[in-house]
Amino acid sequence: MSKNIDVLIIGAGPAGVAAGIGAKKEGAENVVVLERDWDLGGILQQCIHPGFGLRTFREELTGPEYMHRFIAQAHEAGVEFRTNTMVFQIDKDTNAVWTMNKERGIECLNPKSIVLTMGCRERPLGAIRIPGTRPAGIYTAGTAQRFVNMEGYMPGKRAVILGSGDIGLIMARRMIWEGAEVEGVYEVMSWPGGLRRNIAQCLDDYGIPFHLKTTVTKIHGADRLEGVTVAQVDDKMTPIKGTERFVPCDTLLLAIGLIPENELSRMAGIEIHPVTGGPVVNDLLQTSNPSVFAAGNVVIVYDLVDNVSDEGLIAGANAAKYAAGKISPNVKRIPVKGGENVRLFSPQFVTGESDTIIYMRVTHPIEGACKVIAEPGLYTQKLRYARPGEMNEVRIKASAIEANPDIKEITVDVQPEVKR
Repeated sequence: MSKNIDVLIIGAGPAGVAAGIGAKKEGAENVVVLERDWDLGGILQQCIHPGFGLRTFREELTGPEYMHRFIAQAHEAGVEFRTNTMVFQIDKDTNAVWTMNKERGIECLNPKSIVLTMGCRERPLGAIRIPGTRPAGIYTAGTAQRFVNMEGYMPGKRAVILGSGDIGLIMARRMIWEGAEVEGVYEVMSWPGGLRRNIAQCLDDYGIPFHLKTTVTKIHGADRLEGVTVAQVDDKMTPIKGTERFVPCDTLLLAIGLIPENELSRMAGIEIHPVTGGPVVNDLLQTSNPSVFAAGNVVIVYDLVDNVSDEGLIAGANAAKYAAGKISPNVKRIPVKGGENVRLFSPQFVTGESDTIIYMRVTHPIEGACKVIAEPGLYTQKLRYARPGEMNEVRIKASAIEANPDIKEITVDVQPEVKR
C-alpha cells in the first residue's frame, strides 16, 4: 500500500502530539502521527508524579494528565494517530517512509514533509563498562519506572542509584514510597546532573545519601546482584585507591544520561551534531534535509517538558508551511557557536525568519551572578546562577537580525558577572 500525506510525524510523545496540533493549526489537511507503542504519550505515560504543566497550563499536573490535555487538543484538531506502528525504513532520496503494523501490514507513506519526534533513550550499563559480573537486578532508571508505575512490579528491595539524572532521583523517592531501601545516589561529577528541586524533594526530604565525585567500580553477584563497590574519584574521574567500600544491594538503577533516539535520523541521511547527538537544525527546526524537521528530545535533551511541547508546535507548523510551499528550501543560515562556558546548544543555525529561542547547557556550575549573552549585541539576560542540569535560554528577535544584515555568526555564552 502507498499513501500521500501532507505532514508525517514519527513519535507520539509530547513533541509529536504537539507537532500534530501545530501542523493542523497551520492548515495542513492530512496530518498523521506514527507511534510504535500501544498508546500515546511517550515517556510521560509512566511519569505519574506531579510537577508538569506549571508553565504551559499554570497548574501542577502528573505526566499522563499533561499529555491527555495535548492529546485531546490533537483529536479535536483532526490529527490522525496510528499506534503499534513501527517505522523500519526512510528513503533519504525520496522521503518515502516504510511502516509495519499488525492490521495494516507493510505500508509506504509519501509525505510532503516529515517531523522527527522520537525522543531520547537512556545510556545502558554497557556504555560505562563497569567491571564485574552481569547478574539480574541492574536496570536503567526509566525501565524501573515503567515496571513500578505501569506494570506493577518492584525491581528489588535494596537499591543503589548510579548517576543523578532526574529519572534516577525521582525513582529513588519512588522506591522509598514502595517500601524499598535506597542505600544512596552516587554521581561521578562534582555537581548534580538533575534539577535542584528534585535533589531537595526526592533525596533531602527522605534522607537519602547523595555522594558526589563517587562512582561504582565493581558489580558483585552471580544470578542476582549482591552488592557494588563504590569509590571516590579524582579530577580526572579516576577511582582513588583506598576509598573503595562495598555497598550491599539487590538492585542497581542507572541514571547516567540520556541520548537522542536517532537511528531513523541517520537512516534519512540527516546531519547529526557530534555533541548533542541529535540532528543539526535551524530555528525553524529544519534539518539538513529541508523537508524534514525535528523537535524535542530527539534534537537535544531538555529539562522541562514545556520546552519539548513548544518545539513540537513550532516544528509542526513549519512542516505544514513547507508542505504548502511557504518555506523555501534555501533559507538564510547564520551559524551559531557556543562560548567557552557552553557545553551544548540548539538550534545551530538562525534564519531570522521569526523570533528565536536558543537553548543551551553550561559546562560547569556558575554559582552567583552571571549573564546569558548572544553576540554581537543581540541579547543579554542576568541570572542568579547557571547549572548543567538546567537549560538556559537566549531569546533573539527577528527584528534584531534584520537590523544587523552583516552578521556572519552568533556566539551564545553564559559569563560570570565581573565584580567592580
